[in-house]
Amino acid sequence: MELQHYLKVVKRYWWIPALLIVVICTAAYVYTNKYVKPVYQASTDLIVNKTESTVAGQQIIDQNSINTNLMLINTYKQIIKSPSVMKRVADEHPELGMTASQISDKVSVNTMKDAQIITLVAKADDYGTAVQVVNGVSNAFRSSVTELMKLNNITVLTQPDPLAAPGPINSSHTVLYIFSFLLSALLGFGIAFLVDYLDDKVRTADDLESELGITMLASIGKIRQKDMAQGKVRTAIPFAREAAVRGKQELRPAEEQR
Repeated sequence: MELQHYLKVVKRYWWIPALLIVVICTAAYVYTNKYVKPVYQASTDLIVNKTESTVAGQQIIDQNSINTNLMLINTYKQIIKSPSVMKRVADEHPELGMTASQISDKVSVNTMKDAQIITLVAKADDYGTAVQVVNGVSNAFRSSVTELMKLNNITVLTQPDPLAAPGPINSSHTVLYIFSFLLSALLGFGIAFLVDYLDDKVRTADDLESELGITMLASIGKIRQKDMAQGKVRTAIPFAREAAVRGKQELRPAEEQR
């Protein structure tokens, strides 16, 4: 019975979730296409490694040197994001038109545990600017390490291709559209069931029986005026009278048995 009631509510108020789905999904589409700016990304990998040991004129892997380089990586991460390095990038690349703080906001530093690689990632409104920022930070960082720590153990492993034309990293909005659809559907059905809960009108025979606690013996359907004029239906009063008489006749045997 409850399932039938839910289905009736959905059938009666289906237009509420449908309307919300159209409105919210359209708003999400307009927002992503008009107000979300494309973001481009460029990255470069730096390897921290320098072997000093040699045997028979050939360099060998020095485990102590590797361990030292791994411990230096955390220090290097702080140096990369330091104001001095960012100011150096801003001074060496005035064409960017950015302050040291703005450059710092566009750059992130990623490392992996027990790996001697530092990945610099820059995000900007266009790919060319992202390439300039990440290369500028990479060069300024290596120069600063050489000057401050008297070390030369940083090598560029990979660099972004300035001639490449990758698309923006935020071009796919599928997740947002799916979320908008699910949110609008849940909200719409919630409103539909709330409206039904607050609606105290008697619409069906089941509503009448549940409210009054009695069994309905007969019902009169909706009669159009033109049907009355054409004689297609009997008048409502005799029809109701006959239904009441039939109901009394059906109840009389039960009363006589009592």
